[in-house]
Amino acid sequence: MTNELVFIIGLSIGALIGVVSISIFAASRIADLDAEVRDLRVQRKLLKEELQRQDGKPTPRKKRYRKQPVRK
Repeated sequence: MTNELVFIIGLSIGALIGVVSISIFAASRIADLDAEVRDLRVQRKLLKEELQRQDGKPTPRKKRYRKQPVRK
């Protein structure tokens, strides 16, 4: 009976340590992904503002007057 009890206690402690270690590694990865999402949202906002900015019409070119051909 003691061998089974030691096995069950070891299994539960190992599972607990495994879950905690996976949670720690996953938390750092999730934090990195959240930071990347925030950066991409800021970039999208800046690009959207740049597209919506209206510069108005460009100044028209000066008209070129051609000399009238001389009629004979």
